[in-house]
Amino acid sequence: MKRFSVHVLLVILTVGVFSSCYDRGIVDKKDFDHSLPNVEGLDYTKVGNTLTITWDFPADISPAFRRPLEVSIQKVENDIYRDVIIAGGEGTSTEIPIDSGKSYRFVVKLAGNLSDEARETGKPDRVYSSGLVLEVQ
Repeated sequence: MKRFSVHVLLVILTVGVFSSCYDRGIVDKKDFDHSLPNVEGLDYTKVGNTLTITWDFPADISPAFRRPLEVSIQKVENDIYRDVIIAGGEGTSTEIPIDSGKSYRFVVKLAGNLSDEARETGKPDRVYSSGLVLEVQ
């Protein structure tokens, strides 16, 4: 019985150690003053099996970012993550093939890289906006 108790205690200790060791705090902590706003005027049109998503770039983008910026669109089909579509060159629309019988969710984020002058050692140079969600039935 004593041996069983020691094993149980070791398992509890191991679980406690591993559950407290994760890097989410590091990921969430961004101690630099660079952020991107969300795109504006997000909308879509659906014609047959083609979805056209349109947006506008916000006017208040920091000059610390290299131009052109990109728009990253995460495609979730029937609650399953499927793809990331990158619209580069500061375009304001993209066409995405869809199956009209399925439901979709698109997470639209503005993405950019900091200029060499704005980069900080040990900090990320790729920055995303918080994103907007577009539900398509």
